[in-house]
Amino acid sequence: MKRCDLLLKNCREVISPLYDTARGHEAGTIECEKNIDIAVTGDRITAKGQGLEFEAEKTLEASSYVVMPGLIDSHTHLVYGGSREDEFVLRLRGASYEEIGAAGGGIKNSVQHTRALSEEELFRLALPRMEDILAHGTTTVEIKSGYGLDTENELKMLRVIKRLQKAYPDTVVATFMGPHEIPPGETEVSYMDRVCEEMLPRVKDEGLAEFADIFVEKGVFSPESGKRYFKEARKNGFKLKIHADELHPLGSAELAARFGAFSADHLMKISHQGIQSLAESRTTATLLPGTSFFLMMKDYAPARSLIEAGAVVALASDYNPGSNHGFNMQFVMNLAAMFLKMKPEEIINAVTVNAAGALGLSDRGRIAPGKKADLLLLNIPNYKYLFYNYGINNVHTVIKNGKVVLENYRRIAYLPQL
Repeated sequence: MKRCDLLLKNCREVISPLYDTARGHEAGTIECEKNIDIAVTGDRITAKGQGLEFEAEKTLEASSYVVMPGLIDSHTHLVYGGSREDEFVLRLRGASYEEIGAAGGGIKNSVQHTRALSEEELFRLALPRMEDILAHGTTTVEIKSGYGLDTENELKMLRVIKRLQKAYPDTVVATFMGPHEIPPGETEVSYMDRVCEEMLPRVKDEGLAEFADIFVEKGVFSPESGKRYFKEARKNGFKLKIHADELHPLGSAELAARFGAFSADHLMKISHQGIQSLAESRTTATLLPGTSFFLMMKDYAPARSLIEAGAVVALASDYNPGSNHGFNMQFVMNLAAMFLKMKPEEIINAVTVNAAGALGLSDRGRIAPGKKADLLLLNIPNYKYLFYNYGINNVHTVIKNGKVVLENYRRIAYLPQL
């Protein structure tokens, strides 16, 4: 008899994308099978089917659970110091995000607090956040720098992310985002000089990030700065990302498509031409409905137009201390259904294979032989209930790299000595 390390028996329902990238009509298609077994060896799925005959080191009876791939959150700012609840209250009283930023709040607020903390302090703050996102089903997460805004503090943040990568193997993707804001005392041009001539080479030399991101927006970085940054980042070997067309339509989506960026994120103000540019490219449109929700904005990204045009659409949290202090990707899925008018099947593709594509990862996001065994057991009767049962953590068991790390909503595999 064949052997495996882990066997899930009689899964009530197994849902999985059918394709490694889901766009066009494929975006609304998933595989849904009942009473299925899944065999895992090492960190990979070995087999899937009914009545599998394996001698397993560990067997889980899964007849009460819906099984799906682990969630992939391809846009977060998880490493930061301080908090910004006072700004949230100001928004409740009518202040806009831009007004708060102009008064010294916003990103600059988080920069001040992040600079004041040591690498060790930032790491210790990040650990419980990582535990929380894992408990809610996120098994792969991208984390950006961007609250340092000078060379040493940006490197400090990236070293924290590097430590998280070691603590959570094959879970964290690192992104350098030095051009997140213009620091006090600098102009756009002078700071972009520093980013391109000093920061990018240092990050490259220390091997601290795979991606490079920039915030192109009025009052921050212009499309011209975006072009310069993309050229320099690509020259230094980084894959490209961009915060695009969030508050104003500046042609950032078109810029992303032109440079072959892996993703263009936000897109609440994307133009018709921007939609067409993404539809004709391999750049993923990463939508962040939690940000619109948390900022109490009327505008959400035009998911239906993007999907119907043929763009690859992913969803992410934008977890950060200011514009979306929320990490629960299940709630992001709820928001996508209610405010982006996405279908359940489109959402499942958007938080698995399409989010994986936004990070250049082809080894996860589907339940199929050879794919990474990052799996969730959901305590729900069927996959549609995941969208109906909003605001609740539906995750019962988390399997990461082929090992059960959380069961009965409690951590059972502990961190290595840190």
